[in-house]
Amino acid sequence: MNRFVVVVVTGALAFGGCQKQQSEAERNAEVEREVQARLTAEHQTAEQQRLAERQAELEAHEKALADKERAPDTNAREPVAEPPSGQAYPAAPRGGESYSVFYTRLEPFGAWIETPTYGYVWQPRNAMESRSWRPYTDGHWVYTDAGWTWISEEPFGWATYHYGRWTRLRGIGWVWVPGDEWAPAWVSWRVSNDYVGWAPLPPEAQFEARVGIRNWADNYYDIGPEQYCFVPTREIGSERIERVVVSPEQNVTIVNQTTNVTNITYNNTVVVNQGPNYDELRARSQQPIPRLRLERRTTIAAENLRAVVKGEVVELPAPVIARAQPVERPPIVKQKVSESVVEHGWEEVAGQPGAQQARAKMKAEATPPPNAPPKTFVKPAPVAGQPRTASPAPRVSAPPVARPAITPVPASMVSTPAAPRVARPAQTPAPAVAASPRATAARRPVATATPLTTPTPRVTATPLPLAIPSVTPRPTPAPRSPTQSMSLSISPTVAPPAGFGPAQRQEQRRAEKELRKQERAEQKRERFEAPTPTPATTATSPTATAPAGGRGGPPNEQKKHKRPGEVETSPTPSATTSP
Repeated sequence: MNRFVVVVVTGALAFGGCQKQQSEAERNAEVEREVQARLTAEHQTAEQQRLAERQAELEAHEKALADKERAPDTNAREPVAEPPSGQAYPAAPRGGESYSVFYTRLEPFGAWIETPTYGYVWQPRNAMESRSWRPYTDGHWVYTDAGWTWISEEPFGWATYHYGRWTRLRGIGWVWVPGDEWAPAWVSWRVSNDYVGWAPLPPEAQFEARVGIRNWADNYYDIGPEQYCFVPTREIGSERIERVVVSPEQNVTIVNQTTNVTNITYNNTVVVNQGPNYDELRARSQQPIPRLRLERRTTIAAENLRAVVKGEVVELPAPVIARAQPVERPPIVKQKVSESVVEHGWEEVAGQPGAQQARAKMKAEATPPPNAPPKTFVKPAPVAGQPRTASPAPRVSAPPVARPAITPVPASMVSTPAAPRVARPAQTPAPAVAASPRATAARRPVATATPLTTPTPRVTATPLPLAIPSVTPRPTPAPRSPTQSMSLSISPTVAPPAGFGPAQRQEQRRAEKELRKQERAEQKRERFEAPTPTPATTATSPTATAPAGGRGGPPNEQKKHKRPGEVETSPTPSATTSP
């Protein structure tokens, strides 16, 4: 009995302990579940909050972009229409600097040259003094968020290595052709395990956002070995690249060992220069290759236009150049060449071993795409009305020049078999006429045209008398040729003196008008006085008496018209009568 009681009590105690342990485990599990649920809820809440913040940021960014598109911005870009050739340019700024910023900033370091192919090009003074000078050598490479970026040590590098292109002209050397698109560097890349090199892209290498410029650059633009600057891979991080550049005599051999890796693309609003793999070159370089964040300064008011490195940021001057705008003429142009022959980098290596192999390798590396931009350079149009060969000279206002007075020859003065006459010059006064006192007083003097050195006094016209006076016969002029009879009386052209104002010119025109009236009256009177030689007068005297009122012809065939108060003239040729 006692044993049974002990067993029952032991079982009850064991059962109570199990229940107790089970209850604690359940409570612990329940607490764990509550904790997990609470953590899950907090995580969901945080995730929802993060998503809400991200959504708000996206909405704010979209709103900012919409506002930026609606509001005009000088740094914004907009698509431009495709030119007739089918070329498509990337977005272009609405405004910005013109090429004059290059003209003024680069003038102290070189000279501008006018060429028939590329228009106005610039040559640095270093290239003038040494043919061994090459672009993209005095400086070093850094890697930025826009790819491989050239940091130049030359004062003109901010423009010539980030805008435009380079080419080498025969007899001139390396010249820079301006452009309006900024890039970290406009170069073609070649790499191998031992060497890395770059060559300036020619002006024909047009950039299009949809195509870019890739590893077919050598083949498409015919970039020869001489154009490249090669350095050992371990020296790519050098601060002064020009000290480690390999001799150009080795370029043909290195080209056959390297591969083109050019990869220039367009990302949003910035041209990106990828080229060689940054991680691979950094691992092989003895010096560290900086990886920086690029910031472009669109204002260039400061005199020092070199790149500035501030910690992990590099600042580069990058003004916005207006797209598709006519270009001005540089203020000073050193020379104008009539022919521009481009050297592609094959001329001096044509006879070297491996030159043909290098050309074949470049062609086999990559095939240009069908939509590659045309490899023709379009010379920018000049500003309308601007001279192209010389600066405009100051214009000097000249005083008005009097036109020559042309007196037509009357029909009565043309030579005929009956009565030949000689036209008198307008400057020669009429010969003296012996007449009666009455006729002399009534006859009006003949005005003579004088050079316009002083204002001509006003001439008052005198009415002609009703009675035609008797005059002394004039000598019969000698016959002349038909050529002489058609001559014109032209007064000399003399510029008026200083201070010859409108009032004097008006007075002069009035005097000339009166002069022409007098000449017409004189010519009309001479038609009535045309002499006709007769046997009687010819035998006695070389002069003849003109009929008083006749129209020419023998005296016996003319009707004599006698008017009141007129005295009949004597038939004697040498006699002169008075009233």
